[in-house]
This record gives sequence, structure tokens and C-alpha cells, in this order.
Amino acid sequence: MLLGAFRCGSKHSEPPIVAKVENRIITADEYAFAYELSPRELTSLENQKARLSVLDRLIDRILLAQNAEKLELGSTDTMMQQAVDIYRRQAINRELYLKHIRTPISVNEDEEREAFRRSKMTLFVKHFVSEKEEEAINVSEGIMSFEHTPVYPGVETITMDIYGSVDVIDWNDVHIDLEEQLYNLPVYQFSEPIFYDRKYHVFQLVEQEREVLVRENDFLANRESIHGTLRKRKEVKAAAAFVDEVMAPQELIIKADALNKLTDRIWNNRPASIDPRIQHISNEEIKYISEDDLGIIKQPIAVYKDGNMTISDILFHYKVNPQKVSYDSKLAMRESLKNSVALYVRDWVFSEKGIREKLDRLPSVKAEVQTRKEYLLAKKMVNRLYEEVTADLKSDEEFQKYVDTYLHELKENANIQVFNEQLMAVTTTDEGLSRKVDFIAVHMQ
Repeated sequence: MLLGAFRCGSKHSEPPIVAKVENRIITADEYAFAYELSPRELTSLENQKARLSVLDRLIDRILLAQNAEKLELGSTDTMMQQAVDIYRRQAINRELYLKHIRTPISVNEDEEREAFRRSKMTLFVKHFVSEKEEEAINVSEGIMSFEHTPVYPGVETITMDIYGSVDVIDWNDVHIDLEEQLYNLPVYQFSEPIFYDRKYHVFQLVEQEREVLVRENDFLANRESIHGTLRKRKEVKAAAAFVDEVMAPQELIIKADALNKLTDRIWNNRPASIDPRIQHISNEEIKYISEDDLGIIKQPIAVYKDGNMTISDILFHYKVNPQKVSYDSKLAMRESLKNSVALYVRDWVFSEKGIREKLDRLPSVKAEVQTRKEYLLAKKMVNRLYEEVTADLKSDEEFQKYVDTYLHELKENANIQVFNEQLMAVTTTDEGLSRKVDFIAVHMQ
């Protein structure tokens, strides 16, 4: 996948306004996103109360950010500005995906009907796999016998009297490249060797079952789901081609020496007891490397045609957009770190392409930057308040009361308008929300 998932709403429609905080507009889209990500204890309240509670939290964040700007808390914070720039580039990349991948793709009725036809078939398949092409050719030509290997772990395998072990394959069970071969393979015939996932595969279709009585209403009832599956397949394929097209000329090289040093540093200082649920490098560890390992953080770890990234650059990207890291073994950790480095370089190269295409000027990108900046500014404002209070107010409960009082005063002096009709009309179901599942989740550790 190119970047995971992306916003799919129309760029041209103007969403309704649900509130204004001074000159800051809160749109229905922004509110819907905030609502879907709000704690359950808020959204489970009575409808109107839930919506107003979520809006109140959103207004709080905006007011804190606005006050932080008045105090110029972020004006000299270069780390915050760099983080905002990474968020900006994430937003640019979403628009790049929308422009080059999602928008051009279409699925026609013939494709939907063919997929529906296949969905009514069950294939019984024998499978041979080898790293040696010569063995695959011999199996394909019937020269060499073989033991059945399941196509995927977990696939249903049964025993047939004549053929022994065979896999039961339904539509959408296997990769599209393999599916095309299987559904076009005559019964009893061996396929030609197929090179997939660095191995050679040979299939034999030994039997198939087909639902004979298929009604048009059945197709219509399943059409939307089939359409979505076909579109996703095309997007994945188009995204992979786009990555190759953009990244191949960059000739990316990940420096083994720098990667090994970073791996050694993190592996040697891993926690004594690893919680299997923990799959990220701790913020404390990143901070320790950045401050104490000055001899390696300036070392280039990724070199490509348009530039390079140092270990310091990678650590900062990791803080803003952390990726899963494996603690299973040192080799597994090295591989996951290598993948993270490649991802950060790819995202940077893509965003530069998006900037050249002026995607950074789109309202959606500007809105995303504003939202992300407000999150960081609001956090800085809260930190400032914490520094100002006396010791007896630093407990969680007492400090929260202090912040609530501070926010109440801000609201008393602010020009806030809430448009209740538009607020209550906002769609908050998954089916009607364009951003919940499509936005990349990035956060600052």
C-alpha cells in the first residue's frame, strides 16, 4: 500500500459550519472527525449532550492554542515547527494519493459481474511451491510428482479420495495474480510455473463447484461489496506501481553501518522484560540517543538522489509518526528499523512531488496543518500553566480544576458562536464519514 489510507471526500464541496471561535471556523467535517475519535464516555451520552460535549472539547483546544499563539509559545520552537511540517507533508501525500491513485480508478459493471460469477464458485486446488524453477517446470509438465503445500497458512485443506490433500479456494481468498490463473485454469490441467513472492508455484485444479441458480437480485444485493473489493485491489496495484515510478529514480541506499549502529543502540538498551503489546521505541530511549550519542546521530543513514537523512532526522520522524518495531530478535529489529527509514524517505520524496504539483495550497491541506498546529500549541499552553501553578495544585485533580477555571475565563471573553441546527445534522456514522478510516493516525510522542 502506498500510504495506508486516505481521505475520499470531494475536494470541492463546502461543508457546513457548526461553530466559530473568534475567526476560527469549525466545519461539519472537522467536527465529525473529532466526534468519531472522542472517548466512549462522551459519545454514549444522550445525543444532543454528546454532541455539545465533543464540541466543547474542540473549542477548548482551539482557545488554548489561540492563547498560546498570543503568548508566542510556538514562535521560536523549531522542533514544533518541524513537527507541523511533517504533518503538512502527510496531508500533501493524502492529496497526492487522491490525485494519482484513487480518482483515476473506476470499476465497470462487467468487472463486477465477473467477480460475482467467481464468488459463486469454489475451487479445489493442489499446489506445489519451490525456489527452483526447474522443479516447477517438471511438475507443470507432469514429469515430477509432488506433495501438496497449502497456498496460505490457515487455508482450508481437505482430503479427497483420488487426489489426496487439496485446498478449498473461494473468491478473494488468494492474491489477484494467483486468482487470475486459478479461475482460468481448465480442470485437471497443471498451470505454467508462476513466479510469486520469490518462489515458483504450480497449481492443478482438480474439481470445482458452482452455484447454478443465481438470481439478479443476489448480484444487486452484493454489488456494493464487490465493487469495494475490486476498487481496493486496483488501488493497491496502482499504488505499488506509483511507488516504483517515483522511488526507482531516487536509487535509495540505506547505509548498513549507520543502520547497524542504531539497531545495536536500541537492542542493547531494550527493556529487560518485553511486553508483547509494546511495539514502539520509547520516547525516553529516543531522547537518550539524541542527547548522548552525538557521535552517531549526525551520521547519514539514508542516501538518495534528492538528498539524505541522518539518524537524527529519522529519530525526529519517528517521534512524530512512530512505526512498529519488532523486539523478537536483533535481526527482526534491524529489518523493522530499515523499513521505517525507507518509509520516511518515501513520504518525504512524495511530499516534495506534491509541493511541486502545488497540492500544499489546497484548503484541505491548510486545514489539516491548522488542526495539527493547534494540538501542539494547546499542549504547550497546558505545560505553561503547569509551570505556573504552585506545588499544591500540581496533583492531577487539582491541576485539572485549575485548567477548567482558566478555560471558563477564556470562554467568557471569547466570541463563540454555535450553530445548533448544523451541529445536530452532522453525520457521525461510519458509513457517512469520509475521514474516520481514511486518515493516517500520526501523533507526537
